[in-house]
Amino acid sequence: MTIINYEELFAEFKPDGAISDDANEIANALMRELYISSGHNLARFLGVKSCFNNDMALRVWVQKRLDASTNYVVDDMCYQLQSELYELLPYSDYGNY
Repeated sequence: MTIINYEELFAEFKPDGAISDDANEIANALMRELYISSGHNLARFLGVKSCFNNDMALRVWVQKRLDASTNYVVDDMCYQLQSELYELLPYSDYGNY
C-alpha cells in the first residue's frame, strides 16, 4: 500500500498566487485594526480584481506587496501596509460629530 503525503501533494498543485501564511497573518491584523467589513468595494481601492470580496482583496494585496519585498519582517510590513492603506482608502467622517 502506498502512503500519500497530502501536504506534499497539495503543495505541488498549489495554484500560483496562493496566499502565504505571512500574508494571512498581516491581512488578519489589518482587518482587526482597521475594522474592515465584509463587502466588495475594497478591491477597487487596492488595485486588485473586483471579483474578490474585501477579505480576499486585502489578502491578495498584502501578498502582492510581500512578493515585491525581500527580507521583510512581518511586524514591520504590517505597520508599513497599514500606513499605505490609510493613504489608499477614502477619508470617512464616520463616528465624528
